[in-house]
Amino acid sequence: VEPHPSGPLALSPQLFCHITAVLLLLLSVALVIVGLKDKSPAEKTGTDPGAARHPLLRGMVAVVVSALYVAAISYLGYFTSTIAAMIFFSYFFGIRSWKGVLLFLVILLPFIYVLFVIALRVILPKGLLI
Repeated sequence: VEPHPSGPLALSPQLFCHITAVLLLLLSVALVIVGLKDKSPAEKTGTDPGAARHPLLRGMVAVVVSALYVAAISYLGYFTSTIAAMIFFSYFFGIRSWKGVLLFLVILLPFIYVLFVIALRVILPKGLLI
């Protein structure tokens, strides 16, 4: 991405690449640290009720739904597909409060719209909503 004339911190596609790279690095390090910590006694003995779910199956479901989400973007549009995917993944990963999911969507979607569509002038696929 070409540098923006206003500098590296200007709202430009280059800034988004830098933010994404830093967040990916920080979250990856945090994930490795959490994974290396000692497991709790319930996880070691297998008495944890959440341990009954097969992690490979959950991972495969997440990959398949993510692929369907990417495919649906071109047909339904970015925002419609994102709403459906966020609702599914919120429920899939354990958020049972519809108020929390709704609040998350009400905050996240306008932020994405302002950042990408208005500030960065990214053309997102049109669909049923916007």
